[in-house]
Amino acid sequence: AHRADARPAVALGPVLLEVPMLGSPMPDVCGIEMCNALASHGALGVLHRFQSIDAQVSELRQVLQRGGPVAAAVGSTGDYRERFDRLHDAGCRVVCIDTANGAHVQVADAITWMRSRDADIFVIAGNVASAEGFRWLEEAGADAIRVGIAGGSVCETRNETGVFVPTPHAVAEVAGVRRSALIIGDSGVRHPADLCKLIALGADCVMVGSVLAGTYEAPGRVIVIDGKKYKIMRGAASFSVQQEYGDDDPEYIEGAETMVAYKGSVAGVMRRYLAGLRSSMSYMNARSLDEYRQNVSVLRLR
Repeated sequence: AHRADARPAVALGPVLLEVPMLGSPMPDVCGIEMCNALASHGALGVLHRFQSIDAQVSELRQVLQRGGPVAAAVGSTGDYRERFDRLHDAGCRVVCIDTANGAHVQVADAITWMRSRDADIFVIAGNVASAEGFRWLEEAGADAIRVGIAGGSVCETRNETGVFVPTPHAVAEVAGVRRSALIIGDSGVRHPADLCKLIALGADCVMVGSVLAGTYEAPGRVIVIDGKKYKIMRGAASFSVQQEYGDDDPEYIEGAETMVAYKGSVAGVMRRYLAGLRSSMSYMNARSLDEYRQNVSVLRLR
């Protein structure tokens, strides 16, 4: 009867997402204010790992004190064990193993070790872009898997390595083999239609970066150039992020640094994406995401 009847909720482990969106664990996307804002709108922020353990733990505690859900990112090498333990002790129950190539033995080893520390921890892993990689990570114990490689607006992997799979194709492929792990469509979401398409193709939720990087709540200052407002957005493997993370002279750069238009409060972004998804669901006579996927037809335009 009305698009408001559509409820695109999904359970991500202990967190019920009223809006199936996650904020990417990037330095210029998810900090304290962003995680609080996303939680207030029924989404989930993932605190980035490109900072000291003390700083990340402090941010986690501040978000949890506000009563909202939050996840935190760790790596699969280096200080990830200490970082995980400290975050877990502070109350983190959704952890994201944040790597460019999730189909890697180090990621599987990290999942096994985390399970030994807490069998009930909800583990997000990735990224992968094939059915084989997805099934491998699923069997390794990942609860949710980020699907998509080289489609992000500040990702240079495609240009530097030749490795790239369009995210819609990757999501559709892994949806055909998924047994239990949730599918997180990650990279290339720039408009509400992109969210709708990935959900329709089988994703349970999506992860966004550039969509949020230009908002007031994103870390960093607003910059004015020729009368227009911008914010800086950097890929995780960009020159300056690697420098800040301890590498004074990075030898290999796989992330770009750019400016994104300032968008005001994240509330406007979330309203737009939720309205777009609900409207798309209403076109498909769907009250839930399961009904949406059942009712939708996907056409390939040549």
